Amino acid sequence: MVPKLLRRGVLCALLPVLLGPDRICLAQESDEAAWKTLVMQALTAAGAEDFSKAEQLFQRSLHEAERFGPNDPRMGTTLNSLGLVFKAEKRYADADSAFRRSLAILEKSYGPGSIDAANINFNIAAGLIEQGKQPAALPFLDRSLSVFQQQLGPQSLKSAAVLCMIGDVRRSQKDWAQAETPLRQCAEIREANGGVVNPELAEALFGLAVVYEKQGKSALADPRFKLAEKIREKTDGIMSPALAEVLEAHAAMLKKLGRDSEAEKDAKLAAAIRRNAATNSKKGR
Repeated sequence: MVPKLLRRGVLCALLPVLLGPDRICLAQESDEAAWKTLVMQALTAAGAEDFSKAEQLFQRSLHEAERFGPNDPRMGTTLNSLGLVFKAEKRYADADSAFRRSLAILEKSYGPGSIDAANINFNIAAGLIEQGKQPAALPFLDRSLSVFQQQLGPQSLKSAAVLCMIGDVRRSQKDWAQAETPLRQCAEIREANGGVVNPELAEALFGLAVVYEKQGKSALADPRFKLAEKIREKTDGIMSPALAEVLEAHAAMLKKLGRDSEAEKDAKLAAAIRRNAATNSKKGR
């Protein structure tokens, strides 16, 4: 059997004789260039949050990718990008359809254990969670976590992102015992990779503090609430709604513990932040 690349070389040598030198050998290269150009333009539009334009460009790039065959990896990657645009537009049914088509193509091209397949499993899960379909997201999260841990290592930030998402799903189901371990692992990885002052760590610490509080482990919850507060104040600002969220949860726990003066301090600051946000919202109308 003649190797694929050799067959292509033979065709490139013979077809110009039959059809003209400028028509065949450059066709695939021009198709590739056209697809790449449209994808780059679409990514630029998506980065600028011009999702309508991004969608149109990705649809055009999908049409170009079809020239390479229905199961070509370029079809898969384009569909994944289009799915992300649909997700940003909250067109979840369209996003899910694009992601699943992409997953089928890229699993066939690269295998279910590839990073590409894991990324799409993660995207499907994220879309389901945004729709409030947390239980349906778990199998996709489990598959992506397995691949990320094998391919990138258990301490990778991608592994941490999936662990946090799994923990948050379990937290939404009030399955505190199942939520604790992934959230703790997520927090440990994020601290090891990005240091203490990073908003992703604050997110993990807040979720973990809530889980500890619900389990009655206030001694473990308290320092994590405090650290999440400090990080969010540092990274998001003293008037951040994200900070208010932590303060409110911490104040509720402190009140239960009879630490009324501390609870009142946190509650007052949270209320001030909420008032400030409401005032700014009215001014923006």
